[in-house]
Amino acid sequence: MTLTNDFKKLLSTNCAAVLNASPAVVAAYESDFEGNLPAFAGLAAANRGLAALLQIGFEHETPEPAAKLAAAVSRFREMSPESRVIVLCNCEGEVSALGCLGVETRLIHQNCFLDERRFRPMGGRDRPYDAAYIARLTPFKRHSLIPVEMAPRLLLLGTVAEHQKRTNRAYVEEMSARYAAARWVNFFHGVKVSELLAEANCGLALSAAEGACFASAEYFLCGLPVVDTPALGGRAVLYPEEYACEVEASPEAIAAGVARWREQRPDPWKVRRAWLEKAAPHRAAYRELMRELTGRDPGRPPHKLGVRTPHSDAFWSFAIQGYLLLKGILR
Repeated sequence: MTLTNDFKKLLSTNCAAVLNASPAVVAAYESDFEGNLPAFAGLAAANRGLAALLQIGFEHETPEPAAKLAAAVSRFREMSPESRVIVLCNCEGEVSALGCLGVETRLIHQNCFLDERRFRPMGGRDRPYDAAYIARLTPFKRHSLIPVEMAPRLLLLGTVAEHQKRTNRAYVEEMSARYAAARWVNFFHGVKVSELLAEANCGLALSAAEGACFASAEYFLCGLPVVDTPALGGRAVLYPEEYACEVEASPEAIAAGVARWREQRPDPWKVRRAWLEKAAPHRAAYRELMRELTGRDPGRPPHKLGVRTPHSDAFWSFAIQGYLLLKGILR
């Protein structure tokens, strides 16, 4: 595979990944594709075409984002008519919205690319928190839906970045004060997700619109059931129904959902297995697509398809095993 300098820059910032060298198959999020069309076209020219698999980072069920992505795909086709762009959609609504605009799609949910070896239930400990919410402190995550009285038994996980403090200062200050009694963990290494979530009875997903929401899958893989509000973007597609509680977007309904899981406390390993069963057909669809594009079975896909994740599978396998050994979980 011939890599151009422009595309090397995308690889160096984890904005794209190479899934197959010959024939060339690459992966990226739709926003990075839209903003770097010349780099993708240059790579295609250097390799006699390519197949670009695009993941969707935010909902594309509604007309405006669907039209924007379709326009970018159309421009790329003009630059590189011998190439293919295939959008990996998180829900049927996106398949329909983009398909109507002439975009080639597959229903392959983003969360199926999480490497489940990185996340696991960790038993044998108390669960001092009724709920955990993995979410950066930004308005669309709707922290204010969480009942204030839940704060002393609430685990809030997510980085408050400097740019969020600047652009959402009022929201950051309001939520910080509102949930001052909660436990805040603003930064944590990925290997600690399982350990942190082991302290909560359920996970929360509260946005009205977003993408597939990796956090929702991390809850399930760590054995937590989920309290969810209705949302565009397809995050609920891989939810195992018996371990997901969809409620209206109100503090009262969320409190009731959290109380349900606090009382039931399902077996964490059954929760995990149920999610993996829902993800299996999407993983199979990815492997079938790669066989179609390359003529061979790709095996296990890289974690998050290798996009927006700075560490290799080999690095993470070593780091996770070392961490678990240190904690005495592996022997």
